[in-house]
Amino acid sequence: MTETTLYPPGWSVQRFQVVGSTMDIARDLADHDAPDRTVVRADIQTGGRGRFGRQWVSEAGNLYMTLLLREDRPLADCAQLSFAAALALYDAIGLPDVTLKWPNDVLIGGKKTAGILLEAGGPSAAPWILIGMGVNVAHHPQDAPYPVTHVAQEAYPHGADTLCRSVLEGIDHWRGIWHKQGATSIHAAWLDKAHGRGQDIRVRLTSKEIVGRFETLDADGALVVLDKAGTRHSISAGDVFFA
Repeated sequence: MTETTLYPPGWSVQRFQVVGSTMDIARDLADHDAPDRTVVRADIQTGGRGRFGRQWVSEAGNLYMTLLLREDRPLADCAQLSFAAALALYDAIGLPDVTLKWPNDVLIGGKKTAGILLEAGGPSAAPWILIGMGVNVAHHPQDAPYPVTHVAQEAYPHGADTLCRSVLEGIDHWRGIWHKQGATSIHAAWLDKAHGRGQDIRVRLTSKEIVGRFETLDADGALVVLDKAGTRHSISAGDVFFA
């Protein structure tokens, strides 16, 4: 399979050996009118990052890419694309014990193997959305403060190129469902694969921590947690920890 036939029809891919961050390049492309379904992919990132600006170790052998999507709908609605991206990764990996951790991680056997980062800009009525993805394919960090793994270690039979194509096909699929059926459909699919639903969790916010049972998602995709006092909390941003 050549580089030109590696990706699904309709996707325009710019691939680099080494970049600072695929997200930074994709943002510049978005500001210069790059089309919907543009991908920036790199073999190595020297300045990769996750949520809250955390460093994302980006050595060769794994999958690092940022997708540029354009939507003719309000910016506030477009956060739902994070669930579409998670479902695309779930399907692409296709291994037993894959689960999805709110808000943006993919786990295998409870160990992190992929992360998703969303950024957006442009006109509020017709924004561009960047979906950054980092997937541990050939190896994983040895000094992470939480359990981690990589897909090859879990018997995924392909390399990063095949995984990339499968993810893009999955984005087309789940984005289409979101367009046709709305957020409720992708929330239901995500919840069916969610890690820890019905269990007690801790959610660390900026100024406090909420402890309670992970119940569901609300209409906006916020995490709904029922605490011991019977109060339901809808949480739009935070770090989730399991007992």
